Amino acid sequence: MPRICDPGVRQYSGYIDVAADKHLFYWFFESRNRQQARAKTPLVLWLNGGPGCSSWSGLLGGIGPCRVSDNKRSTVSNPYSWNTNAHVLFLDQPTNVGFSYGASVNTTFEASVDVTVFLRKFYRQFPQYSLSDLHIMGESYAAHYVPGIAAQIVKDNRQASSGRLPLASIAIGNGLFNMESQYMYLPQMACNSTYPAIVNSTVCDKMVVAATKFKKSIARSKLAPSNREAAVNATLAGYDILVPYQDAGGNPYDVRNKCDGNSELCNPYLDTIASYADQPRVRATLGVRIQTGFALCNRDVQDAFIDSGDELVDSSMWLPEILAAGVRVLNYAGDADLICNWMGNKELMLDIKWPGARGFSAVKDQAWSLGDVQAGEARSYAGLAFLRVFGAGHMVGLSKPKEALQMLTQWIGGRGIFV
Repeated sequence: MPRICDPGVRQYSGYIDVAADKHLFYWFFESRNRQQARAKTPLVLWLNGGPGCSSWSGLLGGIGPCRVSDNKRSTVSNPYSWNTNAHVLFLDQPTNVGFSYGASVNTTFEASVDVTVFLRKFYRQFPQYSLSDLHIMGESYAAHYVPGIAAQIVKDNRQASSGRLPLASIAIGNGLFNMESQYMYLPQMACNSTYPAIVNSTVCDKMVVAATKFKKSIARSKLAPSNREAAVNATLAGYDILVPYQDAGGNPYDVRNKCDGNSELCNPYLDTIASYADQPRVRATLGVRIQTGFALCNRDVQDAFIDSGDELVDSSMWLPEILAAGVRVLNYAGDADLICNWMGNKELMLDIKWPGARGFSAVKDQAWSLGDVQAGEARSYAGLAFLRVFGAGHMVGLSKPKEALQMLTQWIGGRGIFV
């Protein structure tokens, strides 16, 4: 068992083979709350997005038990870790992301099947955690993964006579569910959000023109749904909306700041994660099998998902059946993020076709506070919730760790706005 990052809790790390040629790396931390019964403590599975990015960015980037210290070789404790009152399981997936390796995966569906197999094998290996609620959470492209995995679990549980996975809820932060609808909000968020624009009107005009071209490209891809080239062209046309903004130095992950172009996701801190993970002693402690250097994001995996047309899949289509199965759904978004902004995410939730749609649309937003200070606004109805987090960027746990922990605690416990 590892004794790094959070030496005061029980940890497990290593690999679970979901197929003969697929090997997924995980790092698990028990809850810090020793007054909770282990078997009754909720378990959070955390996934990062990309596609192609390791969940180490969440682990060491705000929601995990530690952060990388200034020397890049050690860690310091995170007082706002999500394992404060929950077990947390960080998973590198799909294959060839982080320390995971094996046969390539290029669709959400295949990744969802692999993660479901992983969970079943994890519970068989650690049955002491199988009696508590499971909450699957992630951010960014995990808005594809998490609903896909949940839908697969709902389907499998419905067909199983025993051994059902104890899925209680899912949560996605600043997620990309539907590129077609969400990317249309990029010009507005960059140039007319609640924060002053850091780019000029010429840049904004170019983004609007690019958005129009994207819309036309999407229409062409729908006329030839089996044409992979048309899907790839539409995906790249969506990325083109960001080009004028990025060329002007804008940060797609925080509209308040310029981008540090030499850093992963425009954030120098995230580069320290790879430096820490690549140390021989860290690899040996965690049981890492591969010899290749650690990369926070694998561009080859991202390209494979683009080439398959996966980025155009509307993963919100799975939400109605997930809700119908009694699994609660939370969509939360830092309101300074551009690329998966709160405007597009909120509109998407309002457009979901499910029995509670009218009630969710009718309910009013309520203030969400941390102590006496309003930290956001939220609405919740019949198991579906949307939370806008004030002042947070693309990674809510990194920019607002205290607020992120309160959100998790309230969501899992069904308290506050999430009753």
